[in-house]
Amino acid sequence: MTGAQIDYAAVYRQLPIPVLLLTPEFAIADVNQASLQATGRTRDELLGRDVFDAFPGNPSDPGATTVSNTIASLRQVLATGEPYAMEFQKSDIEVPGSPGLFVRYYWSGVNAPVLGPDGRVELIAIMAEDVTDRLHRFMSAVESDEMYDEDSGLAARTAGAGVA
Repeated sequence: MTGAQIDYAAVYRQLPIPVLLLTPEFAIADVNQASLQATGRTRDELLGRDVFDAFPGNPSDPGATTVSNTIASLRQVLATGEPYAMEFQKSDIEVPGSPGLFVRYYWSGVNAPVLGPDGRVELIAIMAEDVTDRLHRFMSAVESDEMYDEDSGLAARTAGAGVA
């Protein structure tokens, strides 16, 4: 690009999708504004903390796999130096100021390496999009038998339409 230099730090801070930057030890090195808005946390509450201390799993949900899945993904990124796209994750987030009270969210995300000059992973970028509302709308459409018609590009009712 010619002309004015791009302020990449400003771009990062203003991205509309939440992004956390982690050290290889999973400490939060930086967080953008969208992450703060999505989690209801402040920078001071997050910077320097282990990501799994800052965002613990819900102890009331013994079937929760978000923490173990995320750890496995982050380890994969460290081992391969390649991005890792995670499946949808159910993630209960503790309500700020209300210890032990969790709200359920669903996330879609990618964990990606930030490589240093030597080609080694210096940071890991966690990019996570809250898909809770979209998932609920989809589930409502499925429950009401409304499905997407690929031919017309429109939502269509399948009940009584000969769709098996």
